[in-house]
This record gives sequence, C-alpha cells and structure tokens, in this order.
Amino acid sequence: VLPLPSFAYERVFQSLKPHLQPGMVVLVSPGQGGVHWVAKQVLGKKLYDSLVFFALSPMPFNCRVTEFGKHVSVQAFKTDYWVFTSPTSAAPTAISVTKQLYGGNVTDRGHIISAALLPLNANIHPQRLYSMLKDYKAGDILETNPLFYEEMTLEATDLMEKTSEELGRIGGALRKHGIPCDIPTILEAETFTWPHNMKGIGECPKDLISIFKQNPNYKGFKCPFKSAEGGWKPDFSNRYFTEDIPLGLCLFKGIGEICNVSTPTIDKIISWAQVHMQKSYLGDDQKLDGEDVNQTYAPQRFGFTSVNDLM
Repeated sequence: VLPLPSFAYERVFQSLKPHLQPGMVVLVSPGQGGVHWVAKQVLGKKLYDSLVFFALSPMPFNCRVTEFGKHVSVQAFKTDYWVFTSPTSAAPTAISVTKQLYGGNVTDRGHIISAALLPLNANIHPQRLYSMLKDYKAGDILETNPLFYEEMTLEATDLMEKTSEELGRIGGALRKHGIPCDIPTILEAETFTWPHNMKGIGECPKDLISIFKQNPNYKGFKCPFKSAEGGWKPDFSNRYFTEDIPLGLCLFKGIGEICNVSTPTIDKIISWAQVHMQKSYLGDDQKLDGEDVNQTYAPQRFGFTSVNDLM
C-alpha cells in the first residue's frame, strides 16, 4: 500500500523493485501522475505485467499531525472509493482488496490511466492561483494572504470547471480508442468526497464554490505565499506549482495532444505558471515541446507518441 505524492514514485519503486514478485498486488493512492508509466519504466515491463497495479481514490484518511512522528488526528475516514486498475481484468481483485482494508463501497472506474486524469489537485490549485495572480509581476507585494478554499471565487471555480470539461473530452477520446476510461467531473469528484459521515455535517451543496467554502476538510488553509516587507509574495517553489504544473497539468496536456484534443484552459495556465517558475514546458506553438518537458510526467517524457503507448 503506497500513499504517495507523484514526485516520490521513482524513488519508491526503485527501493521496492528487489522485493516485488509476480502475482503481488500494489495499491497506490491517489495514483495520479501517470503512476503506471513510472512503475513500468522503473520495474521493467516483464515485472510490471506480472503484478496487479491499482489506484485508489480518494485517499482513505484525512489526517493532521498533532505531534510529528508520534500522533495524528484523523479528521475523516472515507466510506466510498473508486479503483482504477492495470490490467482492467484485475478490477475484482482491486475491489476485494480495498474492501478488506477499508470496508465501504467500492466502484470500478476503468483503466489506471483514468486516475491520472482525475480532477483533483491539478484541477484545483493552479486554477485558484491563476485567478489571483494572473496579473502578478515580480516585485509586486500582495496585501493579504487569503484562505485558499473558504475565500474561493467564482472566477477560480469557472476555470476549474473548464479544465474538468477538457479532461472529460480527453476521456471520451480514450474511450473511442477502446480504453475503459471513466473521468468524473470536478463537481462529481468533490460531491463524492464530501464528508457525509462526519458528525454535524449536512448535505453536500450542489455547486462547486459552496463545496469549497463549506467542506470542513478544507478549513484553515492559506495560499502558498511567503511573508515579505509590507505584505506577501507568491512562493513559486511551493508544491502547488512544482507538482501540480509539471506532474499534473502537463500530463493532462500531453495526453490531450496524443488524443488530438484541444486544451485551451490548461494551456493558458501552464503558459502563465512556467514564466514564474522559470521553466519551459510549452513552446511558442503551444505544444508540449519545451526544453523542460523531461522534468514532467507528461507521456512525451516517456517517449510516448500513440494512444496504445499510454496503456
């Protein structure tokens, strides 16, 4: 069981490789960032194909550290899960393992590539930041550091929904190529993870902005800003940039390119972010051919050029 952020995949798979044997089941949660591509690259195709790999979303627990290394406070224990498998024929195994570990209700959502396209962090963090910082220039001082979720704006959620629509079109293109791919909308995903079983929590709101403002699991988080003389400035080294752009949005863009699906909202946010990150992911032609593509988890980084490669 591997609860991992995307940037940790390579190192962890390298450490695990000597201990993996055919027939083993590997659960990764939430399994974004093209985890099966990284696993296949590190483990080798023969070993990878002998294993059952599946992604589990959402992550079973929401926790906050109360004493580092000793104690955490469990804020939520989920009761509903989606599984995404490789091979897809292993879905019954993935469902059985999940129920044995965590109980609850488990639904098969298709091939593990679907997990890479879930509208999670990379469909939330960059959109919110773009809405706040699209006109930011180096040296500008920001007056406040707002609450990231509780002060959510309609501009931000509109960008999230447009990104989600682009992911849905990519999923549709993959299905036309015979890949079992079931991508929820961001509203469906946020509704699915609403803490229904938390004491004192009412029904999930019907709109995205209200979900972000009212979900108790989102309370108290500030924006990734650093204190500066006279106020605040963005921290472009924060994971909301360094993970969600190259390992999230660039992956979405890369699959879209291979599937011939346009992604104007995703393109706009990558183009804006890469300037502040001093990276080059998109070229002047808005293609994923910048000099820093090898630092992303886009399929092009792995040399993929066709839909069959994505499997």
